[in-house]
Amino acid sequence: MSKVPSHTLGITRYQLFCVLAASISSLNFGWNISATNLPGDIIIKCLANPKHNIAGLPSCLPANDITWGLVVGGFPIGALIGAFSCTWFADKYGRKSVLMYSNIISIASAVLYGTAINIPMLAVARIVAGIAQGCANGTFTNYVVEITTPKARNSLGSMTQMSISIGQMLSIIASLGLSHPPLWRILFALTGVISLVNMTLLMFCVESPKWLACKGRLDEAKTALRQLPKSGDCTEEFQALVDSVQAEMGPKAYTASILDIIRGKTPENLRHQLVLAVLAMAFQQLSGISGVAFYSTKLFGSVTTQAVEYSIKPTMAQILTAVLAIVGTAATLFGMGMAGLFGRKTLMLFSHGSMALFSVLISVGTVMGFNALAIAMVFAFYSVYLLGPGPLPWVFPGEMTPIYAVSSIVAISGSVGYIGIFTIGMAFAPLLNALGGYTFLIFAATNLLAVVLFMFLLPETKDCSIADTIKTHSVGIHNVMLCQYRVAPSSKKDDVSF
Repeated sequence: MSKVPSHTLGITRYQLFCVLAASISSLNFGWNISATNLPGDIIIKCLANPKHNIAGLPSCLPANDITWGLVVGGFPIGALIGAFSCTWFADKYGRKSVLMYSNIISIASAVLYGTAINIPMLAVARIVAGIAQGCANGTFTNYVVEITTPKARNSLGSMTQMSISIGQMLSIIASLGLSHPPLWRILFALTGVISLVNMTLLMFCVESPKWLACKGRLDEAKTALRQLPKSGDCTEEFQALVDSVQAEMGPKAYTASILDIIRGKTPENLRHQLVLAVLAMAFQQLSGISGVAFYSTKLFGSVTTQAVEYSIKPTMAQILTAVLAIVGTAATLFGMGMAGLFGRKTLMLFSHGSMALFSVLISVGTVMGFNALAIAMVFAFYSVYLLGPGPLPWVFPGEMTPIYAVSSIVAISGSVGYIGIFTIGMAFAPLLNALGGYTFLIFAATNLLAVVLFMFLLPETKDCSIADTIKTHSVGIHNVMLCQYRVAPSSKKDDVSF
């Protein structure tokens, strides 16, 4: 029986294995984001008992809320450093290699977590962990786009956010039992165990065929391409891969640096792709989601008017935070299915519009004392975020940008996202203290602004040829609502993502 062309296949088993193995790096990202959520007050306010040593290490690390905000914000700052520093390494040494070696940095952060004797040392551990996960997270996004078929990319393209959500969920659930001294150290240090598992599984994965072809290693690229869709014939796809790489890279195998992208010194005009990628990541954070991710326990505590106190048993606010993480994972899984049915633009507009509405209702419920309404709307707010603004900003660069510029644009947009995580993470608690229930009205306004901007700037890329999308939109900033900027869905054989 002859094999079917591989471009017509959906998700294959080995392709899925490689994506799942690599996705553990993003799971680790989610773990670190939420690890500080539940044990924060126990660590800095010594709620369990007065400070004392356990096995030579302090049971708690006294600090004020502002200092703790800096510790929490150390992770996105590290991720910002990692995103910028790894662009060159990912292009020179390969996607898989960067994913592998970033785990070594993560293991080093686990050692620092477990042995921290003061707040500065814990902050350094957060920064080091951020460097590792920021490096891996952007690289993983490129890796998924480059090893998946167009059909598989519709669903697996959301794996970055899915993995982050699972990591957040597992971290919150683990926190219910590991928040009190000295177990909070184990909670933080488990990031090293996750990294060890990640390194082991990545040994059995292929390097990106597209990256191999870019480096002229065509025999290795063909071997990798054959492994991914084992039930398909990749002969035509391999030739299409070589042709597309040559067209994207040009005769001199050009690779754009971050400065090239910012200054517009690229063969094609990628200003629209850059602006869109930056805006998508900026509004991902301006939506208010980082406040919910970092401070959901504090937020639920303010809604339920529950006093901050120590208890071995989980409080209602902590239980609600854990349930929110579980619902978030389910919503991300649902969103992966929706990505195969609805367009990227449709999901982004629906999500931001819904988040604006739910933000207003959170404020109404909190101010008017309708606790059930406020809590329900927090859940709804988080769930719709995971349909569009959560996963899709990571996907856009790979679907709209030539391979010579993908890593740099992902680094720039990812860095904007990490700055947003730090800023909102630092500002949310003071805003909540100062404005109370009115805080989410700010996010209602930012989400409405996102709807307006994306209506005119965000093209539909679902099922579209990457080559056609690049050609159509590499013309500077433009209104995508105009007919000449619409790209029809493609079923052509040369529509290969790898």
